Amino acid sequence: MSKMLSVVTKKCTNCRMCELACSMAKTGEFNPAKSRIRINAFPEEFAYIPLACFQCTDAPCVKICPSGALTEEAGLVHHDPDKCIGCKMCMVACPFGVISFDSSAGVTVKCDNCDGDPQCVKFCAFGALEFKESELSDMTKAQDFARKIVEASKA
Repeated sequence: MSKMLSVVTKKCTNCRMCELACSMAKTGEFNPAKSRIRINAFPEEFAYIPLACFQCTDAPCVKICPSGALTEEAGLVHHDPDKCIGCKMCMVACPFGVISFDSSAGVTVKCDNCDGDPQCVKFCAFGALEFKESELSDMTKAQDFARKIVEASKA
């Protein structure tokens, strides 16, 4: 069993503290645009859903990466920015749209669960984010849920 980022959607208030904590942890600045977690807002329904990398098993982003910047090991998809060539193929391959591009660095960026200590969870004041043990069935449910959110946001 491995740990995964889990979302309790009814608790998310769109405070965006998770984005600020992530950007500070990863870049040293409070800049939500550089966060590895994103809040998908559905204001009509008063619904806010944080999404980050689902650390897919048999990850499409890893398969398509031509430079070997993305690798899968121990249940995590790792990103090596030194190997990234900035082609953005992983962004296209990600079924959840959670890989982004840092134009100032010229490389893609993605959530790595802060190597097992996700800062977004620590700073989520309302408990909408959890980092907990998960079985594969939970991961499948989470990925199905994320696909629905992504599709809904395109409509």
